[in-house]
Amino acid sequence: MKRIDLQPGAVLLLGVLLFLLRPLELLTLFLAAGVHELGHLLMLSLLGVPVYGFTLTMTGPVLNCAPVSLWYETILSALAGPAAGLLLWVLTGSQWLLLGEISLFLSLLNLLPVLPLDGGRALMAFLSFLFGETAAEKFTSRIGAVLCGGMLFGSLLAAAEGYGITFAVFAAWMAVLACQAHGIVVK
Repeated sequence: MKRIDLQPGAVLLLGVLLFLLRPLELLTLFLAAGVHELGHLLMLSLLGVPVYGFTLTMTGPVLNCAPVSLWYETILSALAGPAAGLLLWVLTGSQWLLLGEISLFLSLLNLLPVLPLDGGRALMAFLSFLFGETAAEKFTSRIGAVLCGGMLFGSLLAAAEGYGITFAVFAAWMAVLACQAHGIVVK
């Protein structure tokens, strides 16, 4: 990797995380996210895809690499991050419960079929192979809108019931992800 970029939104994300998490939880989150990204890097390396750098954005880390040409390579590279996180969860077992739980949460979160999350990228690649890119884009954008809308609505209900705003912050973050993936730029 040759370059690491930091977008202004990444500073905002870090501020929100510092507000919501204790220092040990934040360190553990960074470790779990690092293992997740290493899973992507390993698969891209195995596929022979050059990685140019790494960008920290408002929505988390993003690897900058050459385009992956085959649909199944896109699926493999997308799912390698969650697979590494699930492996970390299995390996930590009860030895470091917090790391395992955060790694499991990140893996399951990234498997949601919302672009640009890994599950959304894998679904988009598979649907593009089956039906073409235009149909795949329409379908994944609708799935993302429904999931984000449902999470935002659920977060309002949870806040009204006294469960706090953490779920609402998470739901808003997911909505920002979906907007960015579909050309509505939020930096």
